[in-house]
Amino acid sequence: MTRWALICNPTAGGYRPDVPERVQSALAGQGVEVHVQRTQGAGHAVELAQALNGVACVAAYGGDGTVREVAKGLLGRDLPLAFLPGGSGNSTAKELGLPLEPVAAALASLQGRVLPIRLGHINGEPFVNMAGIGFDALAVHLITPQLKARLGPLAYIAAGFRCLVHRHPALRLHTPAGERRARWVVGARASRYAGLLRIHPTAHMTRPVLGLAAVNGWMLLPFGIGRLLLHLPVRGPGLTLEEHAGFRVTSSEPVHAHVDGDYLGQGTSFELGLLEQPVSFCLPGGKVQS
Repeated sequence: MTRWALICNPTAGGYRPDVPERVQSALAGQGVEVHVQRTQGAGHAVELAQALNGVACVAAYGGDGTVREVAKGLLGRDLPLAFLPGGSGNSTAKELGLPLEPVAAALASLQGRVLPIRLGHINGEPFVNMAGIGFDALAVHLITPQLKARLGPLAYIAAGFRCLVHRHPALRLHTPAGERRARWVVGARASRYAGLLRIHPTAHMTRPVLGLAAVNGWMLLPFGIGRLLLHLPVRGPGLTLEEHAGFRVTSSEPVHAHVDGDYLGQGTSFELGLLEQPVSFCLPGGKVQS
């Protein structure tokens, strides 16, 4: 019998305690034995993934932060990763075309194919969907677990409106196309933001470049409301939407940063790019290698 490991994050915004047993039952009917492990805090999923042996696949049940930690733990290991959505946004599942119901996602991953995907990184810290510097990182810093549990992805929008009245340090963006100013910079491996919004027109996990979205001060409001919420084709001299192999962001004072919705801390210099070693993700369609 094939063996899978299922790493669950019970604190994820959309976590349901009955799902692990339902996944076990559904996959048992397909000849797969599922061993469940539950995380006990931030960073624990990385440790669990690194310690795994004797399994054909690793499934992550939780949000985008959970799949990021499991993917980080699988770097350099020849183990495919299946994402079972259980978070508040689940951008990863939407980008990969996975069902949003976790048992259906498990079955789709079993019957699908494996694709190597390069993660993004910010100062060496991996991310699956995006890393943000400035405006949205402050929003992540302000979100409480209670607000996230109550509002789901809308918590990011609520925190974003709060951030409009905050002062945001000036950022200097360094790219192969030149230097410019910004108040908010996002390195994107996905087009979706917080599960429901579109932040970049072409960014995708399968592309060999990193999407760049940079917004200067006066464009924060029209970009946030016009482009993200209303999906209008907002353009202007304060908005940059490009793709690069990598870029750098500097600031004269400490500025907030996040990875996949998890607060990273503050810094004054950030290098963003793609990691060389890929992680193999399970996608719908074809046959998963085991």
